[in-house]
Amino acid sequence: MAPALLLIPAALASFILAFGTGVEFVRFTSLRPLLGGIPESDARQGWLAALQDRSILAPLAWDLGLLLLFVGQHSLMAAERVKAWTSRYFGVLQRSLYVACTALALQVYYHVLGLGEPLALKSPRALRLFSHLRHPVCVELLTVLWVVPTLGTDRLLLAFLLTLYLGLAHGLDQQDLRYLRAQLQRKLHLLSRPQDGEAE
Repeated sequence: MAPALLLIPAALASFILAFGTGVEFVRFTSLRPLLGGIPESDARQGWLAALQDRSILAPLAWDLGLLLLFVGQHSLMAAERVKAWTSRYFGVLQRSLYVACTALALQVYYHVLGLGEPLALKSPRALRLFSHLRHPVCVELLTVLWVVPTLGTDRLLLAFLLTLYLGLAHGLDQQDLRYLRAQLQRKLHLLSRPQDGEAE
């Protein structure tokens, strides 16, 4: 019972994060930033004007096409018939094929937008930090390995060795910590600024 109770805060945090992401998505997709913060009463006219402006329609068409590529690839490859076919021909590599196709769709997205390699957009300080960190999914792996009612000898050995490996590989230094502190301060500053239209 106790391990199940430990999952309640994690589930609640996950829900809050997902809900907050949804709210932010709705705010992001509104046309207010695009139309310069027009009043709500003029919103309909703003939409009509935006739908007649080629400088707005062309990027929206590209975005729609890229979204359809992503949704189409995911939906097609998640269909039972396609999963059965890929499992028959690729066996245990079926999921790897799915991930590779998703990566390919993302590469098309980056190519169309002219973004190049995603990591090329990061600063040298961020790249240095990334070279010292393990992927965040490793924390999930450790949680899955350690948070169980009982550990068999094989699982205990696996959990211990992977924890040791991840602990030794985590080599942050003072320069990395200064960078993380600066990033946190920058984000807190951005979050503390009033949004457009709010009283200061």
